[in-house]
Amino acid sequence: MNTVIEKVDATAPDTKVIAHAAKLIIRGGVVVCPTDTGYAFAANALDTKAVAKVFGLKGRSFNNPIHMAVGSIEEAEKYAHVDDVTRHLVARFLPGALTLVLPKKEIIPSMLVAGMNTIGIRIPNDRVILELVAKTGRPLTTTSANFSGKPTPYSVEEIIANMGDGIKGIAMMLDRGPISKRELSTIVDLTASPPQLIRQGLVSWLEVREIINRFQDRSE
Repeated sequence: MNTVIEKVDATAPDTKVIAHAAKLIIRGGVVVCPTDTGYAFAANALDTKAVAKVFGLKGRSFNNPIHMAVGSIEEAEKYAHVDDVTRHLVARFLPGALTLVLPKKEIIPSMLVAGMNTIGIRIPNDRVILELVAKTGRPLTTTSANFSGKPTPYSVEEIIANMGDGIKGIAMMLDRGPISKRELSTIVDLTASPPQLIRQGLVSWLEVREIINRFQDRSE
């Protein structure tokens, strides 16, 4: 196995390790990276060839869109149309396990979003991936590092055991040790009217809906 595995401290990742991983991503590689909800395939979400590698590693249908991670609401505004209710939700829940589906901007590759006009964006509550986003200066794919339909991996050992020869397609794995949280992010579609829950995860849909309703009541 030629994949480089680097140990990273969850609270203070080595800057040289992050810089190396960032270079690999900028060159079109795929890096396994921890997030607050499991390990993910991190690639440049704006690079169609890199995105295609992620689909290939997962055996994922190109009809199934991939979400991406950014470091701030200001970065999100480069890639999606953001309104006031989105800003309220970001201020309340992010960084954290909430993915917001928003109207995408033209810069987003069609392949990433399965030809749709929306993009799922999140700001993970994990220092490793946030520093990787900052170092690359790109939004990163944040789909779980597993074959489609298989459980989300919570350790590098699980990925190695489950990926088989597919591991050769991974440029680097950032290992921060086992991740304890076992739920995924909550996904909310803010392009629907009214906004819709797509998947219940760690963040309560009831709390999200309360903020949405409160904001809409004020704006009427």
